Amino acid sequence: MQRVKILGGDLTGRQWRALAAIARRLTPDSPLHLTTRQDIELHDLDDRQVPQAQAMLDEAGMTGLGACGDTLRNVTVCPRAGLKGGTVDLANLAWHVRRLMEREDFIYNLPRKFKISFSACEDACGRPWLNDLGFVARRGQNGLSGPNGWEFLVIGAGSLGPRPASGVILMEHLPSADVPAFVLAAMRVFHEHGNRSDRGRARLRHVRERLGDAEFLRLLQLTFEKARAELGPAQVDLPAAPDDLAQHRTLLFADGNLSSEAAEVIGDLADRAGVRVRIGMDHRVELFAQAQVPLDQWLAASPALSEATRPQATILVCPGKRWCNRAITRTDNMSGLLRRELGDKLPPQATVCISGCPNGCAFSQAAPIGLSGCLVTTSEGKAEAFDLYVGGQQGRGDKLAELRRRKLTADEVVKAIGELLK
Repeated sequence: MQRVKILGGDLTGRQWRALAAIARRLTPDSPLHLTTRQDIELHDLDDRQVPQAQAMLDEAGMTGLGACGDTLRNVTVCPRAGLKGGTVDLANLAWHVRRLMEREDFIYNLPRKFKISFSACEDACGRPWLNDLGFVARRGQNGLSGPNGWEFLVIGAGSLGPRPASGVILMEHLPSADVPAFVLAAMRVFHEHGNRSDRGRARLRHVRERLGDAEFLRLLQLTFEKARAELGPAQVDLPAAPDDLAQHRTLLFADGNLSSEAAEVIGDLADRAGVRVRIGMDHRVELFAQAQVPLDQWLAASPALSEATRPQATILVCPGKRWCNRAITRTDNMSGLLRRELGDKLPPQATVCISGCPNGCAFSQAAPIGLSGCLVTTSEGKAEAFDLYVGGQQGRGDKLAELRRRKLTADEVVKAIGELLK
């Protein structure tokens, strides 16, 4: 697998077409895969093809460096930031943070991964409560907190995993000019105090749990003050959303998989005047267009996007056993069964998250309806099953899901979700 790091899910038309060409040439039997962090993955590469893929990505201005491993992962940004009325464009700030941190010597030698998200409004689409750092933009008090009066609620030290935990509020009113210094401070605390002997307890949240909230916040504040004195205020423009992007359409790709043909069409749309395209965090590609643009006509004329334009419930899955050697269940089989058996009963606003193991990479333990893969012993040996979770806020709030049922077979899962829908 080669993961491509795409800050804020923002690609040019040329880059979309380059990804289509890479997949068509190197992995013609496998789709491109959208992740939950605005990345795109190429699967089923052999060891000779990986450097070929990396060279082709580099030629198109893309990289996989830092998309995996014990480092700063892809910085996610709400796809509506700066495109939906009333929001602020956070791309400049996110890029500033990424470039600043990539200059640090310790960035590729962290205790484990470090995840940052930016949300453009208090809907918190960036899922701040399940990130190491989550920044939620809002208007500052008296409009004096930064460019255009924006400041940030900072939530941090949350994570997924077999025992997920929501983060805590780290700062109520952080001026936008101080965001880079705060990121640097949090990552220094993590680098210096993270657990390097037990990977199961090596995230920033475990530093908080070990020190206790009061001591953790004191240490973070002290480190922040030093970083702020070192860096000074960041001069980063935060433009407001334009007024003319009146149209918004969503493309939802089943299991996050899209064909080379679909990627090419999206690339062509991204090149059209008056259209903006961004990858979301839930198997979606978001399209924004000016009022006079015949967006629906263009979508209707694209067979490769016909299924993605159909109103449907979100069934968010991790790659599962098909592609991940940590997974113990086939998430694609389970999602396919749900679509066949409950597709007409799941309302378009519903969300079901399916993870192939207890690590919960698809947010299953924090989902409105979540399934976490496990195994049961039967007369014929081990069989795939799922634990059922209900009632989570998917990282937009601090509420995790409640474990409702354990070790359900696939048919029992369908029945249990059918009962929930009633």
